[in-house]
Amino acid sequence: MSTAYSSYRPRNGLGRLFGWADDFMSWMLFGHETWLIAMLKAVPLFLFLYFALFYVSNYIYYLVTVEIPFLKFSEEVGYLIANGAGMTTFAAIVVFALVVQASRGRRGVVWAAVRIFVGLNYLLTVLVIIPIMAFNLAGGSLWPVRITLETLAFGAIAAGLGAAACVYLAIEFRRITGRQAADAERLSTELARR
Repeated sequence: MSTAYSSYRPRNGLGRLFGWADDFMSWMLFGHETWLIAMLKAVPLFLFLYFALFYVSNYIYYLVTVEIPFLKFSEEVGYLIANGAGMTTFAAIVVFALVVQASRGRRGVVWAAVRIFVGLNYLLTVLVIIPIMAFNLAGGSLWPVRITLETLAFGAIAAGLGAAACVYLAIEFRRITGRQAADAERLSTELARR
């Protein structure tokens, strides 16, 4: 089993919240999973990568070639700037993925901050980025402004599904760690009787 939970957590509310978030992310990143949990992690990861590498580069391209009046670079220069931003983003993602893998089983403020950052990134992806992508997919746009009831509804549905996925992951974490705690208590009792 790949659970390495510390035996002590601070008693105040914020400390407990950070401790729970660290334990949750340790389980989510490195614990046992069902196919459904794997899908709830993999699909947002794929869409986050798609957004970070392609949407952001596309936004930068239009900003430097069309939208910012004092720049108005040519299409070729805008293409180079957008590709540079995309390659930099890709390199940053690879480096951060290595740091996340290095955090496996390690304790400390920095490693906990890395895992909690991944959790916040997951929340940002399922509650903001994916709904924005769904909003755009339905024909909506924030610049120029093109917002209809259908585009808002599609974005809201995506946000609701993301929130439901987060709730399911929290319930599954509680169920699995509760079962592991009961197994550990039973094993401890058996060993104490010997």
